[in-house]
Formats: sequence, structure tokens, C-alpha cells
Amino acid sequence: MIKVVFGTKGVGKTKYLVEDVNKTFNECRGDIVFIDSSNKLITDLRHEIRFVNITDFPIDDLSSFLGFISGLIAANYDIQAVYVDRLDLVAGKDSDYKQFFEKLKGLNDKFPIRYVFSISGHVKDVPDDIQKEYAM
Repeated sequence: MIKVVFGTKGVGKTKYLVEDVNKTFNECRGDIVFIDSSNKLITDLRHEIRFVNITDFPIDDLSSFLGFISGLIAANYDIQAVYVDRLDLVAGKDSDYKQFFEKLKGLNDKFPIRYVFSISGHVKDVPDDIQKEYAM
């Protein structure tokens, strides 16, 4: 399952992700990874959830981020959910969300994991097919 929460700053995307990841933890038998671009949410998450600050790694586009996610899965087949706050910061200016989600969907067919992303910005800037297929 791949889902995306869209919206402008301040609408509650991060709050939703934190609440959902903590709820998922109670229902999940495997490992959960939460990826963010700062450490400020680390205390909002249950300590059993693996927190990753993506700025600790040389990730500067969606292609390298997909490789990063693939590496996480290869290292731990027990991952049941991956949450990513502010995918737009990882993507940078030249974001090809359509290609990223197509490749992620292929990866998800082989390794069924719950993916939940937040993307900050105007919904009109996100391709229609991404909104229709993955919007929460």
C-alpha cells in the first residue's frame, strides 16, 4: 500500500503521520521506519520505531532515495511500514514523482510494505495520476 498526504504548510500532515505511525505500531508485527529531514519528531514516536534523519545520508533526489529505501528493505526483510515526512525536501526541485511512484509500486509488488508519505506544497503541483492513485 502506498499513500500520500498532500497539503500546504500548517494543515497537519506531520501530525497525521505521527499519529498514524504510532497507531500502526500497535497493529504491526514487524518493524517500522520513520524518515524525516530533522530530529525534532524523534520524541513524538514510540522508541521501538526506527527513526532515520535523511540528511545524515547523501540523498539529493528521488532516484537515490529509492535506492536508499531498497537498501533498508534488503537489510531488514521484517520492515512492515515506512513513513516519510516531507518527501518534497528529499525530491529537490527536479522531482519526478510519477517515475518514483511507478518504481516504488514495482518494489512494493515484490516486498509488500505500507508506505505513507507527506508532500508539502500546493496540490495542483502534484501530477493528477499521483493524486488519484495515492492520495489519502
